[in-house]
Amino acid sequence: MTDALTIGWTAAQARSWRRIFQRILGCNMALQVLIGLACMFAPDFVSQIFGLPSPVPSGWIRGWGATLILVTVLYIPALQDPVRSRFANITGIFGRLATVWLVIGGGLIWPGLFDLFFAILLAASYYRLFEAELQSRPVIPAAAQLTSLS
Repeated sequence: MTDALTIGWTAAQARSWRRIFQRILGCNMALQVLIGLACMFAPDFVSQIFGLPSPVPSGWIRGWGATLILVTVLYIPALQDPVRSRFANITGIFGRLATVWLVIGGGLIWPGLFDLFFAILLAASYYRLFEAELQSRPVIPAAAQLTSLS
């Protein structure tokens, strides 16, 4: 029997992929908070970085920063337990893939590429996490399932 077929090995793989996913998502969340804070407290600087005209009035970019921080805070349960918080993680991955920044273009292409990059990383690691998670669960024979229901 090889290690790949033992429950202990696959449980270790699931833990490893959980840590990898959590690190990628945590890094993304930290960067989003930094971008959100920069938008709130230095909107002219953010506009200059993305090659956009100065925000007049600056309220829209400050609102974008506050919204980005709020959305990031809503991801905390998904970061803590990614297996049980599937909806938040899957929605977040698809939301990053369906980013409108790439369609808008101009200076906003960089936020689009940022989201696309993290969408690909998160999707790949989340897939591997679930693959390892499902393989780490013991298989219950169908006959045992039927007798336990009666």
